[in-house]
Amino acid sequence: MNDQISEALDRVEPHVLAVSVINLDNLAKNYAEIQGRIGNVQIGSVIKADSYGFGAIPVSKRLYKEGCRQFFVATIAEGVAVREVLSSDAQIFVLSGLLDYTEDMLTSHNLTPVLNGIYQADLWINHAKKLNRKLDAVVHVDTGMCRNGFSPEDAVVNYERIRTHLNISFVMSHLACADMPEHKKNTEQLHKFKSILRILGNPKGSLSATYGFFLGKEYLFDLIRPGKTLYGIAIRDDKIGSMLPIADIFSRIVQVNSLKAGETIGYGATFTATRDMKTITLGMGYADGFMRKFSGFGYGFLAGKKIPMIGRISMDYLALDATDVDESHLKIGNWVALTRTPDYTLEKWSLELGTLPYEVACRFGQRVKRVYLGEA
Repeated sequence: MNDQISEALDRVEPHVLAVSVINLDNLAKNYAEIQGRIGNVQIGSVIKADSYGFGAIPVSKRLYKEGCRQFFVATIAEGVAVREVLSSDAQIFVLSGLLDYTEDMLTSHNLTPVLNGIYQADLWINHAKKLNRKLDAVVHVDTGMCRNGFSPEDAVVNYERIRTHLNISFVMSHLACADMPEHKKNTEQLHKFKSILRILGNPKGSLSATYGFFLGKEYLFDLIRPGKTLYGIAIRDDKIGSMLPIADIFSRIVQVNSLKAGETIGYGATFTATRDMKTITLGMGYADGFMRKFSGFGYGFLAGKKIPMIGRISMDYLALDATDVDESHLKIGNWVALTRTPDYTLEKWSLELGTLPYEVACRFGQRVKRVYLGEA
C-alpha cells in the first residue's frame, strides 16, 4: 500500500467498513493516452451507470478539466445530475433518448437525446416546432447490434426530414463484437456504417466505443466513445494492463478468530479447517457488491502477505485465512486490501472469476465509501 493510499485511508471515518480508493490522476492519464492514440478524433467519455461505479460527478469534473467536452449517459436522470457540475459548453448525450413528457426535462437541462427510432425522432421534432427552434440530436443507426437504433432503411427514408427540423451532431452506431478483433461482424458493421454515412451525405460519424479504437484507424471516424478503457479496464487478453487501473478496494477487520482443525466457518459450513488457524472477518459482503458467487475465491493483502478468502460470503461479511500474518497486524479496525494494483487489479481478479470488472464496480453499494485521489 503506497503512502498516498495510506493517508487517504487514515482520513476515512471510523464507522466506515469498506472503501473504494479511486485515483483520478490515473483516469486523466488514461484519457491522455487515448487522445494520443487517436489524434484529432474527438473523445466522448461514457460516464453512464455512475461512471461504471466509480462516481460520475468527480469523474466528469476531472475529465472536463482534462479537456473533454462530450459525455455520454444512459438516462435523462444521469444527465441531469452531471449537468449540475459541468459548464454549458459540455455536451451531454442521453443514449436511451426520450419518451413522452420528457422533452422539457431534456431542454431545461441542455441535454441532447440520441434518437433510436422514428417514435423518438417525431417527439423531438414536435418539441422543436413547439419551441420554434432547431434542437440538437444524435441519430443512432443499427448496423448489427439489434438492440437500439433506426434500421438502415428507416434512417435513409427519414434522415432528410429529421435534418430539416433538428441539428444533427453526428450519426452513430455500436459494434457488437469489437472485443473479438477477428470476428467477421466487425468488418460487416464497418462497411454497413460507411455505406449509410455515404447515403446520408457524409455527416459526422461515431462507431467505436472502448474496443473499437483498438481495431484500427478506419473504425475511428469523428468521435469515439470510450468507457471502461478510461477506467483502466481492457478485457481483451492482449490489452490487459495497457491502461492504468483507477481503483483499489479495502475493508476493515471486524473480528479475529482462532479455528481448531475440523471446525467450519460461515453459512453452509463450506470451509473446514485442516489445521489450527487464524481467520479474520471483514466488514464487506454481497450487500456491498462482493457477490455471493465469489465465495471461496480471491485474496486479501495484509502486511505483505497474500491471504486466501475462505467460506461463504454473507450479506455483510467475508472471511480470510490470516494464519501466516504476524499477529501484530491482526487488529480490529485495520484495513485489508482486496485488490492490489498493479499485480492483482480489479480487472484481473474479476476475469479470474469469470465476470466483468465493471459488473463488479457497478454493484458496489452505498456502504462502500468512495475516496478520491487527485480530486480538486
